[in-house]
Amino acid sequence: MSIFKAYDIRGIYPAEIGERVAYRIGAAFGTLNPGKIAVGCDTRLSSPELKDNFINGVRSTGSEVLDIGIVTTPIVVFAIKHLKCDGGVNITASHNPKEYNGFKLFDENAMPISYESGIGALKAIIEIEDYRKGNGSSSPRAIKEDYINFIMALVGVKIGRRLSVVIDGSNGTAGLYAPEIYRRLGVGVYELNCTPDGNFPGHGPDPSKAENLLDAKCKVKEVGADVGFVYDGDGDRLAVIDADGKAIESRRIFSFLARHLLDEKPGARIVHDALMSGMAIETIKKYGGLAIPCRVGHTYIAQKMMEEAAELGGELSGHYYFKETFFADDAILASLKVVERISQEGKRVSELVKDFPEYLSENIRIAVKESEKFPFIAQLKAELEKEGYVVDCLDGVKVVFEDGWALFRASNTEPKISIAYESKDKAEYNKIKSFVQTIIKKVPQ
Repeated sequence: MSIFKAYDIRGIYPAEIGERVAYRIGAAFGTLNPGKIAVGCDTRLSSPELKDNFINGVRSTGSEVLDIGIVTTPIVVFAIKHLKCDGGVNITASHNPKEYNGFKLFDENAMPISYESGIGALKAIIEIEDYRKGNGSSSPRAIKEDYINFIMALVGVKIGRRLSVVIDGSNGTAGLYAPEIYRRLGVGVYELNCTPDGNFPGHGPDPSKAENLLDAKCKVKEVGADVGFVYDGDGDRLAVIDADGKAIESRRIFSFLARHLLDEKPGARIVHDALMSGMAIETIKKYGGLAIPCRVGHTYIAQKMMEEAAELGGELSGHYYFKETFFADDAILASLKVVERISQEGKRVSELVKDFPEYLSENIRIAVKESEKFPFIAQLKAELEKEGYVVDCLDGVKVVFEDGWALFRASNTEPKISIAYESKDKAEYNKIKSFVQTIIKKVPQ
């Protein structure tokens, strides 16, 4: 199984990604992106060792490394811009289980590097071991205070002390930053799993899984907090819990953020992934925005936002991107914008997200062999086109029905097939659901 994915490098430590591999990736990155490089890592047990070896690889090419320590991935993006770097890398496997690790790569414009824009070339350099040679350097660079000041300046109003939040850091990187930011803004904070620990003892680092939200749900109700936030392992994905201890769907949060933005910037351009619900797309259009579709994945969303000069981006998985953060999917800023609006309007978050177009929808992820996920999608596309279905192939295979759709795509981060479908009409929804069930039976197990 290749560790070189569509929008990052990721695999199991140490079987697929070990110290020698990290060194070679560093040497290849320094070859492709020479100059001053910002390097951070998440809280995984393997991250410090991988980071040290990656840095040594970069140094061997003559480049200068600024070691920014344990950071969220959006902080790497911030560091590239703030410190005027020629690129940056975060050693992280994001929301994956603890045995995984990897590398998220960024260029001199702080744009994430995809397979097409650089990971493929990096892989080719490693295969032939054709590296630049030099005698580089590395030095630590504190970034926390600079980042906190930057993020706080983006919040439009002073948030009142009457508000309180539960912050669940999932034992990842966001827990090192979010509580302090909220306290400086005068918000009461209840911390959960904010101690960095690569064993993830509180729960897994993936807030899209319901079982990982239980701690926050209980705590919000226990302390009577206004809202709860659960961040993933590297601080670029967010789940929101309302005052009643219920998780709010990501499509509602994105709709909420879009409406909030369009109140301030009428006509703004907003990018969404191929999985995004019609709830958000219809809301964007209703409030005068331009909804722009894009492939799933942070590399594609950020690049599309830059090309379109978009103000906001969103993925159904809980990633929210902002022009203000150089197109990074900064979960801390997303949570702050939710609290900012609660403070401004004096309403519960459940009230603020209820008046959106209703769609029936479901999202499913089915385990499949890594080697079979892409061939399955290719075969499915051919079969559906042959049978005369209207198919959109922006990302995977999206079957367009009279009043709804169903999307089938291979996950780029896990050995799974991702399926989503929705409709406004219940009868049509049930028909699409039956159609999806027939496709699921064909997925190789």
